[in-house]
Amino acid sequence: MEKYVSDFLKTAADNIRCIITGNFTEGVTDLNTLGNHALLRIDRKSVTPSVKNLPKLTAEQKKQIKKFYSPYVMFMTTRYHRLYTANYGEFHPEFFPEEFYAMYIDRYYSDREEARYLDNKCYYYRIFSNVHMPELIAMRIGTTWLNADQEPITQQQASLLVKKEKEAVVKKAVNSEGGFGVSFVKGEELYNTFTDTMNSIGCDVVIQKPVKQHSSFAALHPDSVNTIRVVSLLRSDNVKIYAAALKIGTGGSRTDNGCQGGIYCGLNSDGSLKNYGILDNGTLLYEHPDLHYKFSEKKLCHLDRVFELVKKAHPFMGHFRLISWDVTVDENGDAVLIEANLSLGGINDVQMCCGPLFGEDTKAILDEALQGKRRFTTLI
Repeated sequence: MEKYVSDFLKTAADNIRCIITGNFTEGVTDLNTLGNHALLRIDRKSVTPSVKNLPKLTAEQKKQIKKFYSPYVMFMTTRYHRLYTANYGEFHPEFFPEEFYAMYIDRYYSDREEARYLDNKCYYYRIFSNVHMPELIAMRIGTTWLNADQEPITQQQASLLVKKEKEAVVKKAVNSEGGFGVSFVKGEELYNTFTDTMNSIGCDVVIQKPVKQHSSFAALHPDSVNTIRVVSLLRSDNVKIYAAALKIGTGGSRTDNGCQGGIYCGLNSDGSLKNYGILDNGTLLYEHPDLHYKFSEKKLCHLDRVFELVKKAHPFMGHFRLISWDVTVDENGDAVLIEANLSLGGINDVQMCCGPLFGEDTKAILDEALQGKRRFTTLI
């Protein structure tokens, strides 16, 4: 009973703090427990880039947005269309405002309450056992340590497994969005500080061998594992992929996440990169800031295998019909699942470099998710 009361009070405190400040604590705040007001405040304050210096929409464009969305919401901001239009270079009324997406679409297609427990990287090795994943060294669930065969071992045995590795990737298994809670450590160093390091994490943890990525991925930024963000929807008889955007690391960072300086870049159907990339703050780049290659000159191999992995992994996740996946390709050409964002996968960056998320299916998505109920605003 005390735990339930404690969880309730923490959730209430998180909601109040996020509404007041517009900020959340990476790795601590469970976004799945937040209400619409808190999520909207975070998105407008901490997530969505400023549109202050971007071109304004024309009266005709605003009219088209109102016509398109008026059956679904009475009053809706056009700031997201302004952001997406300026960066993508084309106007489309079908652009999906991220706050509308987070309030209703994601909430309809994904069970956030279940995500609080199931969105755990330790569980990936059972849930996604039919696809390739980074090679496991050891993991801790609760107070139990498991080896790569998912057999119980002692903490001392886990530390000895780590000692054998030249390098290990240590990940917080929960609340580790944006690459926070991920560290790359030499095996010997981690062995020497194992107890203190694990105690400092304070939650489930997974320890993996680093992924050796395919040369076409490594060429983009060799220090980070560069991944493809794939947004897919599980339908009654198939999995439909709606977007694929490449994430590229910068500045020697070991992760490719936008909030840590990474770049989003759109992909063409043949795996070639589009001619520009986007930083989290909305800045457009036409070449990599460190390696100085032009994005349009690069091409990825085995994009089809990335999509095959998503289509193979998603059908089992019936309570999470809309998932944002992070997938890379290893040195052998096999697609490897790095992360599955079961809920609240951001769509700003994806739409800025790929265009309207749901394209011609936008009205069908709205019809299904809102079920004929017109909203007053994105909040109510």
